[in-house]
Amino acid sequence: MGRIRQWWGQPDNFHWLSEYLGARQLLRFTRFMMGTIVAALGAAPLLMLWSPSGPHSPIGRAVAVLVAVCCAAMAAMWFTRWPTHQQSATFAVMSNGCIAASCLMEVNPETALLGSMAFAALAGYVAFFHSVRYLTLTLCTAAGTALFAAWEIAAAGDVAMAAAKLLVVTVGVLAVPFSGQVLVHLLSADALNANTDPLTGLRNRRGFHRGARELIAASTGDPPPCFTVVMVDLDGFKKVNDTQGHAIGDRILIAVGESLRRASPAGSVVARVGGEEFLVAETTPASEAQVTAERLRRAVAANPWGVTASLGVASVTLLSIDGDTTRRMVGHLVDSADAAMYEAKRAGGNRIRHSGAAVFRT
Repeated sequence: MGRIRQWWGQPDNFHWLSEYLGARQLLRFTRFMMGTIVAALGAAPLLMLWSPSGPHSPIGRAVAVLVAVCCAAMAAMWFTRWPTHQQSATFAVMSNGCIAASCLMEVNPETALLGSMAFAALAGYVAFFHSVRYLTLTLCTAAGTALFAAWEIAAAGDVAMAAAKLLVVTVGVLAVPFSGQVLVHLLSADALNANTDPLTGLRNRRGFHRGARELIAASTGDPPPCFTVVMVDLDGFKKVNDTQGHAIGDRILIAVGESLRRASPAGSVVARVGGEEFLVAETTPASEAQVTAERLRRAVAANPWGVTASLGVASVTLLSIDGDTTRRMVGHLVDSADAAMYEAKRAGGNRIRHSGAAVFRT
């Protein structure tokens, strides 16, 4: 029973797995793979409109068109951007409805039972990126759809055929997600040990330095962009743990991490590098570098627990630099931002201090 509770309570995998794929330059490939799969599934009900075995009633044809439109919208999302967590969860729920509707509108129950195999691909995605609750929803929807089609086959007199096909569908739909969960467990162990903070799902210190170097390598522009590092340290956090307990403290850390993530533009590097210390790295035009810390300070201060943060900022204008210089530069900026953060803390907290700007070149 304890193992079942542990399995049911497994956290959502979306954020850390997205970071994992991003660190390995696989987000683009995954987006196009998902977009292609969804587009193909959306084309199937449209093609059935021209089949003698396809839906002929007005309701059935309307459902086919609606499913195709929904799939086209979801495919467009995948082709254009990596989804947010909420968009991904919505995609999982909508896909359940689209697959079930496509199967149930089939005139031939054998075709409907075969079509329910599409749940295997969806269940695989959900097993990788989302919690057991979403996987349970997918498997229950798949089971209900397959059982309905099998019941129709059995009602027509071929009970053996219904049982055989239902068995094949069940094995196919279950094998993918459970294999996926095993793989996710192995990947999570690697990611958590290497680059990811297990509590917040943000990068850890090692992941920050790696992501910062990749961000610098991808930064170009004329005039050269400004690379900014912000050290964020929560004010009086030890007192929060002592008075409210570590469980509340963990909830605050998770909420602050999510606030920093949301307040940072796409492509930024956000990390938890200590107990209550966070690092954020961004590339911006030099004229906008000074507003970065204030945006982050307000994001932290907006939390419902009344926790504030002291922030230290260090920035540099990026010119032509090599890999070794980049490594040293990131380390220097982190140290400078850390020193500036302590100045803000000594000044009373909930403040920002800047270490000044510099220029690094080869």
